[in-house]
Amino acid sequence: MAKFKLAIHHEEREFEATRQGNEIHVTLAGNTAVFHLLHHDTHTVLLEQVLPDGTRRRLRLAGAKDGDTRSLWVNGHTFTAARVRERGHGNQGDASLAAAIPAVVTEILVNVGDTVAAGDRLILLESMKMVIPIQAPYAGVVTAVHCTPGDSVQAGIQLIALEERGD
Repeated sequence: MAKFKLAIHHEEREFEATRQGNEIHVTLAGNTAVFHLLHHDTHTVLLEQVLPDGTRRRLRLAGAKDGDTRSLWVNGHTFTAARVRERGHGNQGDASLAAAIPAVVTEILVNVGDTVAAGDRLILLESMKMVIPIQAPYAGVVTAVHCTPGDSVQAGIQLIALEERGD
């Protein structure tokens, strides 16, 4: 699960996005929408949402970022937001459980509930023909895995959740 804070029309909004295979769950203000990934390439994404009445809605998306400014084009409409950066004591473990650069998940080496030691390899990624291990920054228990082999992942998105074990 990835959590984001954006300032939209000068109002901070927090939302979560979770991807499992071709299904994406987006939660904003306590409401969750489920989208199915139909197509993606380097520039665009095509999603489909099945509404409660059974009708289907397709969304064509493209996005860009410039510093902390995010622009999203949805079916021809432009939305702009500013990324809200957390200040103060961030959880250093979260950053180390994310890809540093865009990559593809090649192997998941742990399961939810596994106990790991600091330095254990958790996930293997591939980017630019390099294998990049995601290692446990501290001893803990795996509480969630937010990706599957073959997923393309962006930099900074948490791939695995690890609860620190206080031995």
